[in-house]
Amino acid sequence: MTDNSLFDRILAAVLTWLIPGAGYWILGYRKKALVLGIILLGLFWVGESILGGSMAVTYEVHPVFFCLEAGNGLSTFISNWAWGDPVHEDGLRSIQNMPVHLNLGILCCVVSGMLNILLVLNILDSETWQQAANGPAKEGEAK
Repeated sequence: MTDNSLFDRILAAVLTWLIPGAGYWILGYRKKALVLGIILLGLFWVGESILGGSMAVTYEVHPVFFCLEAGNGLSTFISNWAWGDPVHEDGLRSIQNMPVHLNLGILCCVVSGMLNILLVLNILDSETWQQAANGPAKEGEAK
């Protein structure tokens, strides 16, 4: 799908938001799609699992960070659905009850979400589609 219509660009952007790298896959950049998808999803799921309690993504505990993490699309909503309830009864009001690596887990998830938003914006760019229409550059070949 290398047509440069607005519908195709929006569809590819939505797919990239849902699954990082999916838009590049559609454009024919298979290796780039796999590398970006593995890096961003890996960073997200490492951040989510770094705590052991899987609470880096939870709208109920920290809605502002959840909005930034939502750049990961499907992973964020699956994670919030599966583990969104706060683990502690006091809702983490007390600093003593916070998991030791909570900030690191949140940071990984937020950075991954924000980087995926950059991928979405790049997929929406018509120049990206024009380059893909001319044929994806061979990996390792200088432009």
